[in-house]
Amino acid sequence: MAGKKGIIPNHVKKPMFIHPLESHPIISIFMRVEDPRKPSLSFRHPLPSMLFMTLMAVLCGASDWEQIVVACEGMQDWLAKYVDMSAGIPCERTFKNVFSALKPEALEKSLQQMSSLLRERISGEVVCFDGQTSCGTADKYKDLRGIHLLNAWSADNKICLAQLKIDDKSNEIPAMPELMDQLDLRGTIITADAMNTQKVTVKKAVQAEADYAFPVKENQETLLKDIELAFQGLDQEQKKKEEKWQRALKRAEKNRDRERLKKLQDEKDFTCGSSFWTSGPEKAHGRVETRSCTALPIGELPSKEGWEKIKSIARITRERSVGEKTSQETIYYITSLAPDAALIAEVIRDHWSIENSLHWRLDVHFKQDASRYRERNGASNLAVLRKIALNMLSKEKTLKKGIATKQCAAAHKEGYREKVLKNLF
Repeated sequence: MAGKKGIIPNHVKKPMFIHPLESHPIISIFMRVEDPRKPSLSFRHPLPSMLFMTLMAVLCGASDWEQIVVACEGMQDWLAKYVDMSAGIPCERTFKNVFSALKPEALEKSLQQMSSLLRERISGEVVCFDGQTSCGTADKYKDLRGIHLLNAWSADNKICLAQLKIDDKSNEIPAMPELMDQLDLRGTIITADAMNTQKVTVKKAVQAEADYAFPVKENQETLLKDIELAFQGLDQEQKKKEEKWQRALKRAEKNRDRERLKKLQDEKDFTCGSSFWTSGPEKAHGRVETRSCTALPIGELPSKEGWEKIKSIARITRERSVGEKTSQETIYYITSLAPDAALIAEVIRDHWSIENSLHWRLDVHFKQDASRYRERNGASNLAVLRKIALNMLSKEKTLKKGIATKQCAAAHKEGYREKVLKNLF
């Protein structure tokens, strides 16, 4: 009589997999990932081996399953130093089946565990939250948009701390507090885009013993209007004070009152309780950009109720010139930081590193946006391994080159792969 499906009979010996370097942090973390496959007599490829193979192939620049298989075949003997390779290299179909069955939460946890090994705790560390859609994973026949992933990025450590796959019928608003719960955010400064400027997100930041700096746009209409009015009042007060100072200066000059002139110069201050910072002209990519930040204490802002620990509001103005065309953009922020314009401007500038150092690199160097792998779980799991590989290459400092060059070195130099694996942990 046949036994139950998915259960190996007692008289059949279960496969025993031996990973030569199972003490290595990456392999030990992969060994904790729950294997989604049911027990089977044809169970040949252990999950840690498949995860490690895929990670190293992605590290070397492979962007789809065909390339991953070819890359693994080219370094099979080297891979055997770390994991069990007795069954050889799985075929593309095996890779796809396993990654499709693997729960995204399992690998997302692995990313968090590995990033915690690489992360250096810094006082005032800026942790940026932002979503990214993998356009190539959209399926118009099933009416599915590309998978949307919410990422947490350490601007100071320059590594991705975590990823959370957003449900197809949801968005980032409920996902961000969930992802924040999974991270140690004590002593950090949290930033996000305007969509996540929500009272629940602010409350979660306060509970995590972190500060925050969030932009305010039309999705918080009442708060935005109150902040605009506060800065309009500041501008008017500063203008009146400057005009009064100019009149006093002219009278002193007319009367040749040197003592009064000196006193007026010493008293020249139009801040009216605000903090101001501006950058010099920055030239890059054919454009000239100037940034300024004005910060105000929260005071009696009418709509501050419910925004826990809010201390300041800020106005960031960017003026950009390309050729003869000049444009200006103004964005308002709320923050739990003191009204220090220079600090707030620096934090807000750091937020954009998630676009330049994470999303752009994933799309350009790891071809994430070009991937046509549409299986939802599989695409999310592969995205996790791309981020782990990017973290490893970013933290490897012996080769002082860009990510693309490091990928090339990893693909062609066994010694460099060894450095990436052994020198980081």
